[in-house]
Amino acid sequence: MSRADSVAPALGGRRARWVPHNDERRERIIAAAIELLDENAPGVEAPMQQIAERAGLAKSVVYRQFSGRDDLDRQVRSAICAEFAATVDAALDIGAGSIRVILVRAVGAVVDWIAEHPRRDEFVRRGPGVDDPDNLSAMVGLQAEIAGRARQLVSGLAGVVGVADEPAIDTMTFAIVTMTESTVNRWTRDPAPALTRTQLVTAVAGYAWSVLDGVAREHQLTLDPDRPLLTVLSELAAGDTAHS
Repeated sequence: MSRADSVAPALGGRRARWVPHNDERRERIIAAAIELLDENAPGVEAPMQQIAERAGLAKSVVYRQFSGRDDLDRQVRSAICAEFAATVDAALDIGAGSIRVILVRAVGAVVDWIAEHPRRDEFVRRGPGVDDPDNLSAMVGLQAEIAGRARQLVSGLAGVVGVADEPAIDTMTFAIVTMTESTVNRWTRDPAPALTRTQLVTAVAGYAWSVLDGVAREHQLTLDPDRPLLTVLSELAAGDTAHS
């Protein structure tokens, strides 16, 4: 065996050992950037040096982890979007509540997240994320991702009764998601909103239910928004629609 052959596996092992270390550093840097984003005024960008100091690292380390400011910003936007999506995903848990309760919970989660993180919301709209090279705003990709998760929920409901109208389901879920996000964003930016949080959540959840109910009826499916969703699904699967 040549010396080069014996050295290569050793170098590979060292690189592998450094992967978790570098991942941890990247996470620290991204977390520091998000913290500063929350603290700064709208549109104010924390310099790389300040981000490095908040992360407890040298500026040179930041540049070794990211190719530049644009790369870091994309990673930050993607991290924010992942957090937002996870929040909505948890609220869409079909195992807890009726359709109306789930819609109210999901809309409430969107309202609270945007209201509590206005700087993050604004930053996500300013540019693309890691997986959004063709989008001007990472929010476009985020809306599509949340719509995809909601589509899985609705597709499961439709599949129980043999409805396979994927284009209609796709259009409906995306319409509900974009309507909700845009309406909530408008409300949070209004210095003197006409509706309280509860009124807004109730209204938007009602609009979402109207869209869902309309599409369901087009497929000869009548749903009760106030009965536990899992119960409704079980009855539909068993062919018992007398109470649905």
